[in-house]
Amino acid sequence: MIMDKSERVELLSPAGDMECLIAALAAGADAVYLGLNRYSARALAANFTEDELLRALDIAHLHDAKIYLTVNTLFRDSEIEELYDSLYRPYMGGLDGVIVQDIGVMKYIRDVFPDLSVHASTQAAVTGVDGVRFLQRLGVKRVVPARELSLSEIRKIIDVTGEEIECFIHGSLCYSYSGKCLMSSFIGGRSGNRGRCAQPCRLMYDDAYILSLKDLCTIDLIPDLIGSGIRSFKIEGRMKSKGYVYGVTSIYRRYIDMYYDGTFKVDKGDKKRLISYYTRGGNCEGYYHRHNSTDMITYHSPSYRSEGNDEYDENARDKLKIPVNISCNVSAQCAATITVEGAGICVHTVTDIIPQPSVTRPLTRAELAGQLAKCGDTMFTAESVDAALDDGLFLTKGQMNGIRRAGLDAFYDKLIDGFARHKEIVRPDKDYTKKTFARFDKEPEIRASIINISQLEAAAGTEVDALIIPVGFLAHLNKDEVQLSHKKIFISLPYVVRDDGMANSPDKIKDDVQKCMAAFDIKGAYISNLESVGILERAGFKADIIGDIHMYAYNRPAKQAFESFDIKTTVPVELTSSQLTWRGITGEDLIVYGRLPMMISANCIYSLKNGCSPSGVEGHGLYITDRKGQRPYVHTFCDQCTGVIYNSVKTCITDEAKLFGSIRPSSLRFVFTDETGQETSNILNSYYKQRTRCGATKNVLIDKYTKGHLNRGVD
Repeated sequence: MIMDKSERVELLSPAGDMECLIAALAAGADAVYLGLNRYSARALAANFTEDELLRALDIAHLHDAKIYLTVNTLFRDSEIEELYDSLYRPYMGGLDGVIVQDIGVMKYIRDVFPDLSVHASTQAAVTGVDGVRFLQRLGVKRVVPARELSLSEIRKIIDVTGEEIECFIHGSLCYSYSGKCLMSSFIGGRSGNRGRCAQPCRLMYDDAYILSLKDLCTIDLIPDLIGSGIRSFKIEGRMKSKGYVYGVTSIYRRYIDMYYDGTFKVDKGDKKRLISYYTRGGNCEGYYHRHNSTDMITYHSPSYRSEGNDEYDENARDKLKIPVNISCNVSAQCAATITVEGAGICVHTVTDIIPQPSVTRPLTRAELAGQLAKCGDTMFTAESVDAALDDGLFLTKGQMNGIRRAGLDAFYDKLIDGFARHKEIVRPDKDYTKKTFARFDKEPEIRASIINISQLEAAAGTEVDALIIPVGFLAHLNKDEVQLSHKKIFISLPYVVRDDGMANSPDKIKDDVQKCMAAFDIKGAYISNLESVGILERAGFKADIIGDIHMYAYNRPAKQAFESFDIKTTVPVELTSSQLTWRGITGEDLIVYGRLPMMISANCIYSLKNGCSPSGVEGHGLYITDRKGQRPYVHTFCDQCTGVIYNSVKTCITDEAKLFGSIRPSSLRFVFTDETGQETSNILNSYYKQRTRCGATKNVLIDKYTKGHLNRGVD
């Protein structure tokens, strides 16, 4: 029995330019994802102009393929205003879907382009059922989950939510959960969230490449992947060559088809050829059957080699040409007519070209037919040409070309008419470029975030108003161990939620939340992922919910979207002072001190260096050294099997009185990571000695610090 194409897994290929698009389609891609010159997580690729995108839509649709546009960066308010103009023409031209990271952009597109399918990017770092359900409430139709998920986790998402799931099957892997990486941003001002990652993870740390993962290759896993219910197989590579796109796509196309034909068996030569197109320090099968592994690390060298581009068929364009039958009638004193038939339709066109009587040598039927057959760089090839021509007539070569052009243009317009949208949409009557004004006049509350008992004891002994304590840590804390009754208590949920039975599994987090609620008067919860929203709902949590820095609210629509779910937000760490002032952050939480997390990873540096040695709730801490002698702090949360790499330099903006006065945050947060108890006390006590009513200090609190992006911003 022949299976309908819609029932088969989709093969989704990358295209960094038009040549790569042609290569992908010629190799058998069912869909292609690509980006415009702006708003793409591969901003450094060649990408497409708007006119090229419209052309790409037509080419793909005529070959029964789809185009998904990547707008998967975080947007500033001024860019939200430009989004309508960027999407209008592609939308009307039949764009099949958009791949999005920014919650504000998701909301904007659903409001303005209601029938345009929104796909949540892997940059959204979705890791479970609750995250997918959150996005479904925003109208998202497909989710590209975090690459770290196992097949069992993916299968559960599909079974429980019914959502379309798209997963990567080949290409580069990030060390950090995508969308949760700020390393390139903090180190060099090039933000991965803005599509400009400088890949500092590919550099040496401790004289080895311990943050560089091998490339993904899952050709052997195709039966498992299809069996899990994944809807779309995605090939990474919008910055790679047309040879890579053609070669990788064609091999996966062959083996996907073999699976459905019942003949699946991987040939070692094909696998070797597949890997040869591009490989960085070797290949691995990713996380589908393991949580992490030292075997995934390149360790000795992340350099890549690329071969096999000579296998690219330079006649790929010809493979995509649509065969047509052309017939033409040229009669005396009449406008020439041309009929083009193919792809199930027939279009008859009356041109404005009238032949003239021949003065010297009359035109022959063979000459007319030969000229009409020259379809050139159009999307068509003439399978047959029938030219009816009265005797004694003459046409110039330009006139014959004009007849052919008129016929093919009319045929083309008829072909693509069914793909376009015809219902007009209206530009929203909102101006996101207007400056907002701070109206919060209360003295900001001072909160201290801790990760161990010594920091907790120290912070509790200072004047801070509130303590932010990891939920698992607080749930197992002996109430008699530390006196907390005089402080407001907030809990912080794990950076990542994983459905694998560890301390950061949904059920375990829910249980810990309920234990904390039973033992303490919890004033709020800090969350770093969409999954936590559903967990708190099931736990019966009624206090404040505050999205931490990885719950990105770069723009007002994003802030409003979170607020519609009763989620407060943290001031974005990648915006400048002026951008923050224009955006408006009244009532938000502002981090004023501490090491900020640069990477959240399923892999473990401690295990790589020392072997796996779980250490309870508090986990392990260590430092790594980069090529410039800087020492990022690494903390492994062993009970969650999650590693966090913090900036080597602490952020400290307590002396930014002008900023505090203009943005009026509701709370100021001190983040403690590797500080001892004494250091924690010293920082907080020093702050209170200098504190003014707006929350600022006269002098900065530490000698070595960074102001983050307040002045420099990010690309």
